[in-house]
Amino acid sequence: MREQDVLKDAPDVASLARWMRSWVGDRGQIRGFHNHSVWGTNPFTFLDFTSGHQAFSAPATAAFGEALGRRFDERGLELWRRMMLFQALTVQDDGQYAHIGFQVGESATSGLIHNMAGSIGLLEGLAAAGGHLAEAERAQILDAVRANLDACTVYGGGRPTAEGTCNQEYARVWVKLRYTELSGDDRYDSEIADDLDDLIRLCSVRGIPDADSAGTFRVGADRETGGILEPAEYYGLMVVPLMLASRRYDRPDFAEEARAICRHVARSAWTDERGLTRYHRYWYVDGDTQRISTTPMLIAGMGLTLRGIDEVLADGPDDELADFRARCLRTYAEYQTPAGYFASATGWHNEADVAPSTAWHAHDLMALVHGTELPDDFWDRVFGAHDRRSVLLSDRAYWIEDDVHWAIMSPWTAGDLSIRGRKDRDTFTREFFAWTDKPALPEEFAMPDVPIFFAADDGLYLIGDEQQMDVTTIGPLSYRGPVGAA
Repeated sequence: MREQDVLKDAPDVASLARWMRSWVGDRGQIRGFHNHSVWGTNPFTFLDFTSGHQAFSAPATAAFGEALGRRFDERGLELWRRMMLFQALTVQDDGQYAHIGFQVGESATSGLIHNMAGSIGLLEGLAAAGGHLAEAERAQILDAVRANLDACTVYGGGRPTAEGTCNQEYARVWVKLRYTELSGDDRYDSEIADDLDDLIRLCSVRGIPDADSAGTFRVGADRETGGILEPAEYYGLMVVPLMLASRRYDRPDFAEEARAICRHVARSAWTDERGLTRYHRYWYVDGDTQRISTTPMLIAGMGLTLRGIDEVLADGPDDELADFRARCLRTYAEYQTPAGYFASATGWHNEADVAPSTAWHAHDLMALVHGTELPDDFWDRVFGAHDRRSVLLSDRAYWIEDDVHWAIMSPWTAGDLSIRGRKDRDTFTREFFAWTDKPALPEEFAMPDVPIFFAADDGLYLIGDEQQMDVTTIGPLSYRGPVGAA
């Protein structure tokens, strides 16, 4: 047993990248337990047992593409190419990407943001490492993005509306802009600045939490009736296209809007019980009524907004935002497990806190590869083996992974979670109590010697003999080893 207890200034990016690679299938699909730790849902809560590829994980293709562009590696190229082509070519009959249900699994087959996240991953990957693909492959990927934009005109006719979801509409502008830059096709060029002007008019709200800051209504129409502003982790979807468009169209007002959004996030942040900086959840606004909600809130998933802050800092120094960014990196580092993944959230007091979603981690990886120095042995570590069992343990749920096996369990008598999955399978299952009439757990999902923990008033204990595993805890109780130990 080893427990992480040393505060670092930044997370281990190579370790995170290795963990992400461990979920990538033979065809380039990114599997995972698709935990949405902002809304507290996952396929299991929707009675959908999907653990296959999700397009919301596609920013990982941008991350590996940028790593490849900075440190070329043949193994990395083969991995990245598989991921890019799978995302580009896996399409539904209606032209939208397949596998866009995320936290509801295959129960949903439509949604603007998951399509746009897929295209953002493809386009940012092309921008970073497209020269390593054949010309025909680059054209194939750009054609797929354009076809997906066409298919997504079912959402608002392809343009912002007051009824659209703000972050999703901004994400579409990001895709239009990057597609225009990379393809030379100017069909969207006359729309982009107008779309951003409309989104600022529809959604932007100054004065929260102060006059120098700007949040955005999640739905523009809520300005009249009251509603929530976007959660903090989505703001990178607004900031990046604003910054890219500011440069392309010489619009300093777009850059100022982006900087005000970043101040909104930085000045709404809170400090958790570990003394670490955390994103706020969202604000509720109805006229002069303003109420902030800080928790429950994610940890893994801060990446898109950090990516936006990096774009702002690239345009000019800002001591406040640079300090906020550094504090967020320390938060990542403190909540990173030895296996590379982060704790998902705090405050849910269930599996949403501990089960790591590859999708949110993909956004983190994209930001961290972009904004940090990569070690010389980056690719060797990405393709290296990790032979330690990993446990992320709380008093109501815990995550275990061991090679291809993963499980979500409850401490003994503290709940009924017994979810079992594999990194090489598109579905997961659950184990039922022996006294039910349900079938036994399929052998392929059986993890040998699954550790059973007990939550007592004074700590978390292992039932049975000590095991060779890395245990990281989250929540108020610490891990104290076997329950019978002196």
